[in-house]
Amino acid sequence: MGGASPSAERPATEAETRRVVAALYDAYLAGDAEGMIALMADDVEVRFLGQGTFHGTAAVRRFFEFAGSLLHDLDFRIKKIVIDGEVGCAIWEETATTFDGRLWENHGVDVIHVRDGRIVSIHENNDVTMVYRHFPRYIDRSADG
Repeated sequence: MGGASPSAERPATEAETRRVVAALYDAYLAGDAEGMIALMADDVEVRFLGQGTFHGTAAVRRFFEFAGSLLHDLDFRIKKIVIDGEVGCAIWEETATTFDGRLWENHGVDVIHVRDGRIVSIHENNDVTMVYRHFPRYIDRSADG
């Protein structure tokens, strides 16, 4: 009989997904990039529209270092979090000042997958025209990126 082979990964329960998603945003709002990374699986996939897709915590760390100085006086507001099994979605909006002093307003939804108590993927979806208009393009110049 056909079908998927059993996986060593265990799908997250809704309670576990809720806990991990809450911890992710607690770390984000505290400006704690390392706290966010600590919640991720080693082979995590993180996609930021308009900037790229990053595989593994080392690549995510390099991107966070780049992105950390792009916005100042950030007011990030989660409008709603929806949890369905191992998937959490956060609907958000934000205002800030860009690194070069311009007004920033954006909104979006993050889709977060959790397995074995770790984030295995984050897809950040936003108004990408704002990213293209205000931010420099990220280029990972590492030997392994």
